[in-house]
Amino acid sequence: MARASTSTERGWLAEVRAEEKVLRDAQERKAARTVAGHSTDATECAQLLEMLGLYPGQDREV
Repeated sequence: MARASTSTERGWLAEVRAEEKVLRDAQERKAARTVAGHSTDATECAQLLEMLGLYPGQDREV
């Protein structure tokens, strides 16, 4: 069975992860805006965002 070189696999995987991060970040921003738009106050918004695992200024590394 032919196998791609390890460096090629790492490069491809890094690209996939970077693309996934861009998409995930966009989805999380949309979710945060939706929650903020439907929350009655800042406390409720913060609680709901926390339930979703979203935190202000959150940097996620995978």
